Amino acid sequence: MTDNEKWDRGVAAVRKEFAALGPALTRRLMVFAAAIKSRKVALHSAAEEAGAGAICGECRGECCHRGKNHVTVVDLLVYLCDGRELFTPCFERDICPYLAESGCIMDPEYRPYNCITFICERIEDGLEPSRKELFYGFEQELRTLYEEFERLFDNSFRYGLMRTMERSLPGGPAPILRGAALDGP
Repeated sequence: MTDNEKWDRGVAAVRKEFAALGPALTRRLMVFAAAIKSRKVALHSAAEEAGAGAICGECRGECCHRGKNHVTVVDLLVYLCDGRELFTPCFERDICPYLAESGCIMDPEYRPYNCITFICERIEDGLEPSRKELFYGFEQELRTLYEEFERLFDNSFRYGLMRTMERSLPGGPAPILRGAALDGP
């Protein structure tokens, strides 16, 4: 199965399961999604204050050369909660499939955890000590929110949508969104 097929099947499965969620659970996910986006915006802003735009432009995104497994089910759920049109990755290139000539194809609040929390030494060195502490505080809050999604659906999403699909293929199409959250209000 190609990466495009895994991506398409994974997106279709999550969309279908998301659409079947009850209204109470959907509202709860929307609250989590808003919290995730606010932490990502804060992380991005801190990195920008440290000169990330210029630094990343100069090195041409060396940290972005791989990443096909960075987009997770949680990231996809945030898009779905917002009713946003999903981007189309390009798996045929030898760089990150979410990277275009102008940079990441995702707005900062929708970027994967690995991408939005990573800062190289040059960016980290540009952060004032109080901003560095704030950055890593937001990173921990974001990690906790991602873990809450995993607990809610009794599934590990940290390895990415593509890997989640690979894990479900051998035994047949197992539900991605599962767990006690689906049984209750």
